[in-house]
Amino acid sequence: MTEVVQGLGSWALTLDGSPREITDTLLYFGHVAIVPGRVAPAQYGDQLLTMARYVGVLTKRDSDDDRMAIAGQGMEVWLGDGDDKGEIFESPLNITGQSFANSIRAILGSGTAVVEGTLHSVPGAYTGRHQWESRRSAIRYVCSTFGAEYRVNGNGTLDAGTQAQLYAATPTCVIVRRGAEGRDLALTALPGEMQLSRDVEDFTTRVVLLAEGEGAATATGAANIASNPYLDLRGQAVKRTRLVSESGTVTGNAQSRAQLQLNRFTGTRNALRLGAEDFEVRGSFRPGDMVYVYDPDAGLYDPANEVTFRGQRINPIALRSVEASWPIVEGMTVAYRHQSGAWLDLTDFVRWETGSTTVGVGELGRSLTSTGFEPVGPRPIPDSTIPDVVSWVLPFQSSVYVDAEGNTRASMLLAWDLPLNADGSTILDGHHYEIAYGVSPAAEWQTAYAPWGELQAVVNDLSPGVVYDFRIRAVDTSANVGAWSVTESALAEADTIPPSTPAPPVVAASLIAIQITHTLGKASGGEWNLELDLDHLEVHVGASSGFAPDATTLRGKVPANAGMIQAEIAAVGTVPEPDTTLRHVKVIAVDRSGNRSPASNAAPVTALLIDNAHISDLSVSKVTAGTISANWLIGASIRTASSGQRVELNATGLHGYNSAGTELVTLSNTGSFTLRSASSGARVELDASGVRAYTSSVQTVNISSAGTFFIRSGVSPSARAEMDAAGLRMYNSSNQELVNISSGGTFAIQTGTSGARVVLSGAGVETFNGSGGRTFFANASSGDVEMTGRLTSTVSGSAARLVINPNFGVDPEIRMYEDATNYHYITSFVAGTGLQIGTTTIFNRKAVINMSDTGWQVSLLDGAGVNRTGGYVAAGTDLAELGVQGGAALRFQATHQIRLYGDWGHNNSESAIVSFTIDPGGPANSWGISYGVTLQTLPGVSFTADTGSAFDGTWIQGRTNSGVTLRTQGVGFIIAQIWAWQN
Repeated sequence: MTEVVQGLGSWALTLDGSPREITDTLLYFGHVAIVPGRVAPAQYGDQLLTMARYVGVLTKRDSDDDRMAIAGQGMEVWLGDGDDKGEIFESPLNITGQSFANSIRAILGSGTAVVEGTLHSVPGAYTGRHQWESRRSAIRYVCSTFGAEYRVNGNGTLDAGTQAQLYAATPTCVIVRRGAEGRDLALTALPGEMQLSRDVEDFTTRVVLLAEGEGAATATGAANIASNPYLDLRGQAVKRTRLVSESGTVTGNAQSRAQLQLNRFTGTRNALRLGAEDFEVRGSFRPGDMVYVYDPDAGLYDPANEVTFRGQRINPIALRSVEASWPIVEGMTVAYRHQSGAWLDLTDFVRWETGSTTVGVGELGRSLTSTGFEPVGPRPIPDSTIPDVVSWVLPFQSSVYVDAEGNTRASMLLAWDLPLNADGSTILDGHHYEIAYGVSPAAEWQTAYAPWGELQAVVNDLSPGVVYDFRIRAVDTSANVGAWSVTESALAEADTIPPSTPAPPVVAASLIAIQITHTLGKASGGEWNLELDLDHLEVHVGASSGFAPDATTLRGKVPANAGMIQAEIAAVGTVPEPDTTLRHVKVIAVDRSGNRSPASNAAPVTALLIDNAHISDLSVSKVTAGTISANWLIGASIRTASSGQRVELNATGLHGYNSAGTELVTLSNTGSFTLRSASSGARVELDASGVRAYTSSVQTVNISSAGTFFIRSGVSPSARAEMDAAGLRMYNSSNQELVNISSGGTFAIQTGTSGARVVLSGAGVETFNGSGGRTFFANASSGDVEMTGRLTSTVSGSAARLVINPNFGVDPEIRMYEDATNYHYITSFVAGTGLQIGTTTIFNRKAVINMSDTGWQVSLLDGAGVNRTGGYVAAGTDLAELGVQGGAALRFQATHQIRLYGDWGHNNSESAIVSFTIDPGGPANSWGISYGVTLQTLPGVSFTADTGSAFDGTWIQGRTNSGVTLRTQGVGFIIAQIWAWQN
């Protein structure tokens, strides 16, 4: 991963063994996030965009067999890439007298992948015109005009402001030579190897900037250095004028742009590259932050700046970190974000990388910076020439060297011919070469750069004896990139460098063997400084100090490697040598490639160690080294000190004492024992009687070996829990018992002793309201359940549900909701003397059934549920009625009468009010139907029969009307038809 301040950066990784369903999901222009530590991408989702150390855009895929290499660039590519491809301003964007934030906001626009983040306030106003360039190019130009910078974050937001507003201005990290690393409260020191470059090759005393226009109409701006510290051969101030061409700069910005360009070149150029072992430097700093650099031997110090680091005063120089390149190592999380927003975990398939983190401090490499790609002079047409393919000069040359860490590495000298443009013209605007290399067959490429004008370059830090692939392409000042050359493979030189001559070993001999101890140091001095590719030591024994080691003198090999050197673990080994005369021992260091060092100086040795077989009795006052492997201490005492805090082993057992001399630990040879964490106060005790624990003054735990116990979290009257053979009890801070679970099987659990609470006991489950009234009781004995309040099948406000409320207002009620508010119900009626079933109100009507001991009624009521509207059916103890409210009604009475009621209408002959009686009584074998009319005499009302004769309300018998013949048999009377009108 490569990060560059205000740069695209790049990334690449390889997936091994990833299944097809994974690789098919990895689409171009998806996003890859690298997160320190292991997390679950699906759980965190888009939070990974801000958590990640790096987020990049996938723009390349290479695959073969079960391997896939994916690569891309940083999030800044959404604004425009290295070829300025992106969202181009095809129509002019004119900005006039706008603030910094509004200028950036106007360039960002809307509907873009990168949106506004934090736009800081920067003094000044901007006027300019942007066309035929990407948003990235326009933003870079505006930021440089204001002396500001920008940064595209992992979540696709853009922050812009001054360096101090975007990055850490006060260093929290100091970069030092290896061996001085560490941390204190304010600073972290990162060790590594430094490569420092300081020069005045770009030093400028005056800048003349050619802005918009052509010929004599070209607008210009100029700026001169304020203080020139350098003199020429004649003692005069050095004069170095730089011409900068910016045809897109408007006249009003020419002067400020000239000053900005001059500010870049008024001092020395300081560039420092650090190879750090710490893969995760992001916690110490990130590209863009200021860091301290301290290496007095290389002149990297500032007498005017003094800081205290780990108790020492140092004078580091403050420089800016501008780029970082780091490997993807095991322990990180690699996740892919699909265009749909779904996250995929790739961690299990990533081929982890090795190597160190490279940090660029001070300035970007000169080959990657310039004042601009536009040549000075008449305004040229845009450069459309593209460099042609570069041709290699073969064969490559390889050599090996030992790096600063003592590892043998290989280098490769590459050479090529000067290319032409693709159209055959000479390249006049060449800028640099890009060299890509990787282990053959290369799936992962690393990149090196060579400035234009060079026709060879050395690639270092290669593994000896490994075949590498190399390719190269040319880049001109207009950022036109040529095609890659053919890929050439070359074998890096094998390791032929032997280890340094080792120091002589420390030796000791017995009658049958020689023991050697070696601190893995060089003969020139020091310890633990042999090369890190060390594999083992050969041990040679001879009769004189000048013997020449060969196969006949080799007695054995002792393992010795880089891990032992770095951990400072001595190489110790024993080789057989059954000779008691004076012997001489030499060692030869052998590396992993089999290269053998010169032999060390000889170390003389005689038989000093005595085997057990030669000792019958031994009396000593002190044993200072060696191993006691036999039972030869009898009746003695072994102790770490004679008094105070100590451990003592004697004939009675093992004893431990504190600093006061109080015995806390006793392991007796009789089988008894005592273990105490302290002699008093808060402590734990363990002995044959059991385990006891104490607070400062109270015993809280007692587990007896006899089987009894008690455990308590505190003492009365505090809130506490207690457990013993009787059961478990819990008390609140008022010393009220809330829980009692008895070993006898009874129990009581309550959330409080008064007010609103829940009680669970052998009697059942009870709940109480804030006034102490019981609202719920489930009787464990009878199974009865008493409840005050409502029972609902789901939460209020949802759709269909059932609500049971035994105390709804005055009467209990059951509601069946159709939705959140409309419901059907069953409730007691007339204060509990009856039952009512009702529907929800629809179109301002509702249906109701009332039932009681005096009768029942089915009605259609108005929306208020008070007045009848429409039809109804009702029944009492002596009648039943079917009717329409405000219309006709049919009543059946216990007196054998059926009554039909109606209302008067205007000139309507069918609106008769009639009552009649059906009487099946009479003589045997006869029947009769009697009709009667009850007329109400109303003002202005008269009646007539169908014959037209007047009818005065008396009974009329035996009349036939309207073709209907009515007969009577036995006793009875009939009225055939009656019309009534209202005058």
